Amino acid sequence: MPSQKGRDFLLKAGDGGSPETFTTIGAARSNALVVNNNPVDDTAMDSGGVQSMIADAGVQTLQITIDGLFKNDAAEELLRSAAMDRVAANFQLAFPNGDSYQAAFVVQDYNRSGSYDGLETFAATLIRTGSGVLTPA
Repeated sequence: MPSQKGRDFLLKAGDGGSPETFTTIGAARSNALVVNNNPVDDTAMDSGGVQSMIADAGVQTLQITIDGLFKNDAAEELLRSAAMDRVAANFQLAFPNGDSYQAAFVVQDYNRSGSYDGLETFAATLIRTGSGVLTPA
């Protein structure tokens, strides 16, 4: 697989409409995606001392982190509103190869900061709630 540009890995916020429109969260500097699978250990006495796991029996979590510059973008305002209102909202990840992943997320934490001689910044962590849909390119 050829190298892919990080700037093409985008987080987009949904507007809640029908059909839903997704807008890239403006001025993002970095995004990260973490999928955590927690398999169930089913090792038994007769395993010969070798651990055995059931891969799909545990809980899978998906977490997104994002940080960037605050530029009063409408999508960033949707992110902030989801955090302040403590509600699940639809977000979409756009991958550099053209795939996309869409799911409802809860904003675990949201940070804004700024200094008198610099730009205002934001950072957030989103946790998926329920299942999502991966759409291949």
